[in-house]
Amino acid sequence: MPSVLVEEKIDSYRPKVIERLQLAGDTLASRQEMGGHTRGNVPPWQGSGDGDFHGTLSAIWVWSRGQELLGDDRYSLNIASAWSFVESSWGEFIPRSLAAHASDEAAYDCAMVLRAWMAGDGHKVIDDESVRRERVATAARLLGAYVTDLENLVGREFKDPGFLAWTLGEYARATGDRGLSATARRFVESAFGMKSPPPFATELAAREGLFDFSCTTATRVLAVIGAEGPIPFVGAWLRERVAPAVPQTFVSRPMDENTWNSCAAATLGYAFSISTDATFFDSYKVLMDELDERAQDGAIGRMPGFSSETAATFYYAMATASILGKI
Repeated sequence: MPSVLVEEKIDSYRPKVIERLQLAGDTLASRQEMGGHTRGNVPPWQGSGDGDFHGTLSAIWVWSRGQELLGDDRYSLNIASAWSFVESSWGEFIPRSLAAHASDEAAYDCAMVLRAWMAGDGHKVIDDESVRRERVATAARLLGAYVTDLENLVGREFKDPGFLAWTLGEYARATGDRGLSATARRFVESAFGMKSPPPFATELAAREGLFDFSCTTATRVLAVIGAEGPIPFVGAWLRERVAPAVPQTFVSRPMDENTWNSCAAATLGYAFSISTDATFFDSYKVLMDELDERAQDGAIGRMPGFSSETAATFYYAMATASILGKI
């Protein structure tokens, strides 16, 4: 597709992206606890009193991306308070290792630490010796060791290897960590390679358990991009091998339908920004049109009938911003 048409398509979404992220940011800010022993926590949904570690990190990502696009610091207090909660509850959620004794969500928590930090400006500060920076680096080392030893490549939701490897690869490239870059690349080459993924819509769906929010077909594509970077070779791979697999309609799922489709849409929008293939844009638009209908005030629940939730809103916000390459 000619570059002028690509820019026109992307620019046509920019006002919508800014509006949605502001609405999502305002909604999550209104939910944040600004006092008490869990000050800074962003609960998983309105009315919940639970401390939500990765949910709070999700909110940091939304606020940071929102501020970047809005060009101001309207969420700076929210972000600072959220990081305070993350740091004060670090030992409760981030173990010394991600071995068998760690919780099912610990690796995902580490990945979300990296995603939240990358969305802000922390990774751009070369001489920062802060405790936060060291904690982020610790989460990255834990995640690197985890994927190195990972044998189960079909994990879903919190154990989705594609999401974990994608995040590790993005962090490694953002910080120039060659060791972690090599770790991510070795894992992706071994686990996924550059072969064609199966059609997104044929992905198996969980019918038991509590969650099935991650589109693992989409995240394995993101993992390749994270390991290699958004380079021309990856753009050609997306056009030739991934484009034929994208969904043509909104995909019905028995669990976490909105979050799963948001995860898929995030990959499609990002893939379009790299590959410039209209196939990705058309599929992205189909999914986003339906998600926009289901969202309220920039936020969304995991399924129709659910009130807005922090985690689902994070994936929806990622989908929204992905068309601008902000993922």
